[in-house]
Amino acid sequence: MSRRIDRLCDDLRTKLHGIDRRLEALKGNNAATSEKSRHLMESQMDMVQQRIFDRRHAVEAANARVSSWVERRSDFCERVTSWKSHGNVSQLGMRADDAEGYAIAAFELAVAAADEAAQAALEALLARDDAHVTAVGMTAARAERRAASTR
Repeated sequence: MSRRIDRLCDDLRTKLHGIDRRLEALKGNNAATSEKSRHLMESQMDMVQQRIFDRRHAVEAANARVSSWVERRSDFCERVTSWKSHGNVSQLGMRADDAEGYAIAAFELAVAAADEAAQAALEALLARDDAHVTAVGMTAARAERRAASTR
């Protein structure tokens, strides 16, 4: 594997680990009872949304590179045996460059998918917090009404 692909693997691994750590910290922070925790989740979501927005052109380009590779893959597969038997190193090298470009594009899409997953998880945490806060508020209001009616 090329150094660039190795670096992308490491970057993706680091990004996924960082997302997981941040989400676990937010979940473990008793988000439903803490306004500060809610603010942290909203702040994280803003950062993720900005990253998604900033990378939209790169994602579109990566999608185009993946589509291009998929279209040419079968053609390459048919010709590889011939190129090998005829010692056509330049064609084999071009295929290798294209395959590495495809791998890099796939990693870029994986990073974008990780950001989308982080955004979805943050939205879910915020939605659960909304439900919890509302349920706690309704329970408190019922308890107050009961207490008032027994007086």
